[in-house]
Amino acid sequence: MKKNCFCDAHIHLSHCSLPVNLTDYEYMCCSSCFTREEFITLENRPSGILLSYGIHPQNPDMKEAEYLETLAREKKIHAVGECGYDLFTQDFRSKLDEQERAFDFQLECAHTYSLPLVIHSRKAADLLFKKIRELKKIKAVVFHSYGGTMTEALSFLKKGVNAYFSFGKPLLNGKKSALECASKIDITRLLLETDAPYQTLKDETQTYPEQIIDVYKKACELREVPEEDFMNQIRDNFTRAFLSQ
Repeated sequence: MKKNCFCDAHIHLSHCSLPVNLTDYEYMCCSSCFTREEFITLENRPSGILLSYGIHPQNPDMKEAEYLETLAREKKIHAVGECGYDLFTQDFRSKLDEQERAFDFQLECAHTYSLPLVIHSRKAADLLFKKIRELKKIKAVVFHSYGGTMTEALSFLKKGVNAYFSFGKPLLNGKKSALECASKIDITRLLLETDAPYQTLKDETQTYPEQIIDVYKKACELREVPEEDFMNQIRDNFTRAFLSQ
């Protein structure tokens, strides 16, 4: 009998460890890497652990661009990113030109090699809407830790972007926009994540991969769907987003 499966759409396994208390479940995730060293530590990973590689907008250094393209060309990664824009601080805003250059490169890379794109966006929805023509060409666009509004999410879909919206611990923290989107967005467009070891709640020192259980529980409550049906739906969404041909 097939086990139920927890799917974590965004995690950094090179900075934490695999969950240890999910033995009664299958586990799948997409782990994000930014350096060769991070990627190499995960090359001998268990099955079900997918990898993405990207140039993060907080550090939009193009020195890894050639390596990223090699990984994409040789089909050694399942997605490009996380990438996008981060205008949350003045320091990040000062790097906007570099962020733009890195994002354009990764958009082209995802399109050329028919890979999903994992988006990181803070205070930058308007910039992403300017890239609609490019985003529509991408196989699947996963909005990691989606922080936009329901109206913006619907607009991406209506404009023809094959978008998926991933939510994590802000659901546990009571963030209103995340709660609204996670409860109302078309359930076939919903993904869940931990972003472990990051995105901590108050008084936490780190996020653990096992906390995907808490995220699932909260999202399932919001959707008012039977647990097994909900888990199967998220698995289907994860598979379409990252593994569809």
